Amino acid sequence: MRCPRCNAEVSFKKDRCDNCGQELRNYRRVLSASNICYNRGLEQAKVRDLSGAIASLHKSLKFNKLNTSARNLLGLIYFEEGEIVSALSEWVISKHFQEEHNEADYYIGLIQSNPNRLETYSQMVKKYNSALFSAQNGDEDMAIIQLKKVVSTNPKFIRAHQLLALLYMKTGKKEDRVRAYKLMKSISGVDVTNTTTLAYLKELSDVHIKGENAAPKAEKPAEQPVRKTLPRVDDNAYKPITLYKEEKPSVLPFVHVLLGLIAGIVIMQFLITPALKKHSSDKENKAFKTYSENLASGESDVSTLKNANTELQKQVDELTQRLSDYQSGNPTDLDGVQAVYDNLIQAMQYYINDDKLSAAKALDKVDPDSLAGDEAKKFYKKIKKETYSTASESFFEQGRDCYNGQGDYAGQKDYDKAIKLLKKALKFNADNTDAMYFLGRCYQQKSDFETAKQYYDQVVNDYPDSVRVAEAKSRLREIGQ
Repeated sequence: MRCPRCNAEVSFKKDRCDNCGQELRNYRRVLSASNICYNRGLEQAKVRDLSGAIASLHKSLKFNKLNTSARNLLGLIYFEEGEIVSALSEWVISKHFQEEHNEADYYIGLIQSNPNRLETYSQMVKKYNSALFSAQNGDEDMAIIQLKKVVSTNPKFIRAHQLLALLYMKTGKKEDRVRAYKLMKSISGVDVTNTTTLAYLKELSDVHIKGENAAPKAEKPAEQPVRKTLPRVDDNAYKPITLYKEEKPSVLPFVHVLLGLIAGIVIMQFLITPALKKHSSDKENKAFKTYSENLASGESDVSTLKNANTELQKQVDELTQRLSDYQSGNPTDLDGVQAVYDNLIQAMQYYINDDKLSAAKALDKVDPDSLAGDEAKKFYKKIKKETYSTASESFFEQGRDCYNGQGDYAGQKDYDKAIKLLKKALKFNADNTDAMYFLGRCYQQKSDFETAKQYYDQVVNDYPDSVRVAEAKSRLREIGQ
């Protein structure tokens, strides 16, 4: 093992590091606990207890995040369950901790060697997220169409099978319940202790299939050891999705209002007008004013209804377009969910290829709040931490060269372009004092002394330990501050 303080190679039986004197007994206990959990997860994986294996491996990594064997196995289990993004996340993290002699290189290379495979995985993720979005909004039919494509592409994608089975059960039709039962039976052997799968099989226990007397319990592989009890399944695990039905616009309210308006005008013409002639001129003017106001109000109501009708028709057109997109397999109205995962996967590819600048640019397009799983969010934070500082430094160097007219911008001083590049540097790293200082210089050259002062003050007041403080104070004196 290696010393946690100086990283020197130390015998596992040693109580102290020979190099730095670090006490190692507690550290050795932690490593042992991590290895025990890893071995348990390995045994569980061998008997297809994938849910139990995931829990054991997470505990192993909690004790020792550097346990690359546990992390690589966790990635393989995620891959087996169809969770491609989660699998790649674990392998990339594993490679970061152990760059050489790491099996993660083989797994990542296996996916990279076939670009079509990675594209297939990407499309599968898109379709699953599209189906999930549709189900959450009551479009069960569209969700079913998308999920059928997903499960046919990856027969081991557990979550896709479970969601499709849930939608089938929700219809209440006998034939759909049979379909749901077959789906759950098909993946029951992938993860024999998956609580959601077991809950759905329990819900479908009344389903009868030709050749079977009743829906049997999930079978265990022959080599699996006997378990006294199975994980408890919550009876409320099946929660139907609220049905949503889009109402069609109606023109009846518009017609009613228009008829009422016409009737009002007729009544006023034949009943009120003769009476008005008998009153004084002042009262006549007042009545006329009231009539005009009522008429204007009626016209306003008609206009409002027309606008509302137009807006409803617009919504119908949008929903029609969504339907067309769903049927074609290319949904476009998903509030950026698909684009988020596209950019995340793109960032991952750049990161694996050690192109940190491109990875940061791709990751900048990702809204972390739109990421559905904890693993995807963890992977997002990991890439951001590793790439954003590099991107900030790159944009700063470009902005500085543009300010000085050097490098790629030799003889082409452009303060406006330099400002744009330097602001990008601050976007990726808000603490980049070099970028702040040169932004002040740019605005000073443009005679915008007020803005220049803001950046110089930010360096002096917020970063007193920065090497740019002395220069910033000197520039403040130049502009009379």
